[in-house]
Amino acid sequence: MIFLIKFAILYIFNPLIIFTMKHFNKFALGLLLIMFGSLFAQEALAYTNEVRLSGSTYIWRVNNVDQGSTSDLATAINNAIGTGNREVHILTGGTLSSTINLQAGLVLRFHNNTLNKNHSGYGFLRDGSGPIEFYDLTLNNNTNMGIRISRASDLVFSNVKVYGGSIGIRVDSHPSRPYEDGRWVYNVSVQNCRFENNGSHGLETYGVDGFTANTIVARNCGECGVLLNKTINGTIGTVDAYRCSYGGGYAGLRFANDCSNVTTNMLYADECGRGYFVLTGSNNIHLNNCQITDCTNIGIWLENVVNCTVKAGCSNCGVAVSGSGSYANVSNSCSSSGGGTAYQIKNRATGLFLDGMGSTSNGSPVCQWGNTTHPNSKWEMIAVGSYYQFKNVATGLFLDGYGFTTNGADVNQYANTTHVNSQWSVINVDGTYVRIQNRGTGMYIDGMGRTTNGSAAGQWSNTSHVNAQWQLISVLKSASLDAENMEGTEAGNLQITPNPARDILEVQIPRGINGAIISLFDMSGKAVMKKEVVEGTNTLNISLLAPGIYILKAESDNWSTQQKVVKK
Repeated sequence: MIFLIKFAILYIFNPLIIFTMKHFNKFALGLLLIMFGSLFAQEALAYTNEVRLSGSTYIWRVNNVDQGSTSDLATAINNAIGTGNREVHILTGGTLSSTINLQAGLVLRFHNNTLNKNHSGYGFLRDGSGPIEFYDLTLNNNTNMGIRISRASDLVFSNVKVYGGSIGIRVDSHPSRPYEDGRWVYNVSVQNCRFENNGSHGLETYGVDGFTANTIVARNCGECGVLLNKTINGTIGTVDAYRCSYGGGYAGLRFANDCSNVTTNMLYADECGRGYFVLTGSNNIHLNNCQITDCTNIGIWLENVVNCTVKAGCSNCGVAVSGSGSYANVSNSCSSSGGGTAYQIKNRATGLFLDGMGSTSNGSPVCQWGNTTHPNSKWEMIAVGSYYQFKNVATGLFLDGYGFTTNGADVNQYANTTHVNSQWSVINVDGTYVRIQNRGTGMYIDGMGRTTNGSAAGQWSNTSHVNAQWQLISVLKSASLDAENMEGTEAGNLQITPNPARDILEVQIPRGINGAIISLFDMSGKAVMKKEVVEGTNTLNISLLAPGIYILKAESDNWSTQQKVVKK
């Protein structure tokens, strides 16, 4: 074969040989070239380390050499993995009759193939160090855990789907004692993964420091869709859970055993046991937005936690909050009609807000304006997978990057479209501020340092500058009860003391006002207290309310006023 290759090269590239061999049999030459091309194609398609199927036999290849063959897929994969420190391509699906033993320094690429586990052990197992990475795997799991990794840091799971079995993926700091002090693993990333029909949890962590996740889908899990135990310093994009622990006490998304410093951007939980459950011992666990519907237990339960919040959204199946600095700013209705939740988008550097300016023409710029209750300054966040569209409440147009990639280009508005120019990532900065990045262009919305009402918002390439940082402030789409916009509101001689208050509010009703009603609303617009009052001093007991911002509205037949109240 080597001789034939050399002969073909000489024949093709040496004019003298071509001239002297002009009477060479053309058929033989064609056959020679086909053989050469076939050999070249095989070498080009082969990976350094791989498992492939040939007929009914699995062949494993290591360091560019086929090492052996077997009728058992698990054996071939384990042999290709060897002692680790390599990237292995699994180019075939099939049945796993035994556990795949993972090793350190391993990258596994499954090329969207499906493996069917038919034994009682783990599908994939590692008890030891990392790093380990999984890409593009579908695992049909009959029993036990699909992937179990203990004591290994630097893990990546991307586009992994686990159907059936008990737990889909579990990562922990020790196989039996991850709860003990000092036991941690670090840097776990779970992206675009799906868990379905798992008898226990879809995804579970225990003892993880440094956790990132996005686009996690859980369906029909016996317990939690996502359960984080003793997991700290993390960010989660979107969790979408359906029928997880339906009729039970687990949740679509649950934090337990002293979690801290984790922010989730969006949770959808429908017909779960609980939607969102944060247990005693956790602190600084934040959920930016949620839609929790028809759960069989409490939709949102923050149980004696510290500084844990749900900043916006809805739960039609109840809310229970206890613990210092904790609150749930949600509506009790998830209907798309009525007031609903929207956001003002406030620049960290300039203090101005993104404003639609009443423009209804495609391509009109998005501008900035000082604080106002006008719906031009309010935007609905509409989830599109792991991205968001921002729809102006007044104009109905959407924030659009317009394909611009030049620093300083305007942010524009456009009617509803599925184009990536209208889709944005919301990237957490410090728990209060975010950066907003266009999916199509990669540019970020930037205030440009402009402080004049009506000045255009721009776009800028990646930067950590405060001009590119924004605060999302939850408000109602209807203007009447926006607490963040109350500072300049005329209070109509209504006096409230003390404010902030912890237990008791004293509300002074002006002389001549009788038959008035005081209503106290949370930030979603839900009435949490109502009382008939008379002129003079009236007392409200707010000791049982969750800490946060409320609106106190007082009205009679010919008089009405409202004022912001802060519950400590």
